[in-house]
Amino acid sequence: MSDVSVLGLGLMGTAVASAIVEGGREVTVWNRTATKAEKLRERGAGVAESAVAAAQASPVVISVLTDSAALRTALGDDVRLDGRTIVNLATGTPNHAIETDAWVRERGGRYLHGTIAAYPKDIGQPGGGVVFSGPAEIWNELEPTLLLLGGTTNHAGDNVGDACALDLGMLIFYMAAEGAFQEALAFASAYGVSPRRLLNHTLPTVAILERELRDSVDRVEKGDYSTDEATIDTFFACMELATTSSYDIGLRGPMAEGARKLYQRAVEAGRGADLPAALFPLLLEKPAPQAD
Repeated sequence: MSDVSVLGLGLMGTAVASAIVEGGREVTVWNRTATKAEKLRERGAGVAESAVAAAQASPVVISVLTDSAALRTALGDDVRLDGRTIVNLATGTPNHAIETDAWVRERGGRYLHGTIAAYPKDIGQPGGGVVFSGPAEIWNELEPTLLLLGGTTNHAGDNVGDACALDLGMLIFYMAAEGAFQEALAFASAYGVSPRRLLNHTLPTVAILERELRDSVDRVEKGDYSTDEATIDTFFACMELATTSSYDIGLRGPMAEGARKLYQRAVEAGRGADLPAALFPLLLEKPAPQAD
């Protein structure tokens, strides 16, 4: 028996397996394309011929396969997981985590879900890691091994879907912000402003944005959206100008237009005098049922 088995040796899976090997654990690995396991074999890892064989080789099985469905397919519906803890690091929805937890428990195993907020090169480093959710007793038992994945590794709570909810919520912000910046670069360049000049103009606003994000959470918790500073009306007017200027030069990027529509929705709902955090309760409202 080894200590840990790792299923899936793409870039992230290889980084995960490498960090655990470097941490002094006995590791078994499996990948559908067996040649990807050779470097880990050279470093002392065992190589299983199948996902089921890998699961049988260790009490802890870490899956870094494409998604939860790939994990279930690799192990098969007939697998028994008695005495095994499945640690699933696939990006997915909270429902995916809940469904896979039930699937594992039906087969006698235990389940912990993790989401990776890092690049492969960050795994095992102080700034990298994995956020886990699931029963605290499983986390407490596996913590010394799971902390090998990086300094930011932590347990987010007993609800198995929480790690996915946190991860996707963060990605909505992070990836939308990344896309918005690329659209901003294209906009500025079309008007003859270099990307470097826009970067230098934009970077000072990052600290301001952090302050406003913290204030948004405070306001959401208090339910107080009043302001004597920038209102939703102001944000809407700015995005009106941004989209008009984009159209003037033939750009039709979705980010500014999406923001304009979001602020317009708030204005039409009578929230124009509030601060942007007032979008929060508006977005939680369920749409009215459509008439037949």
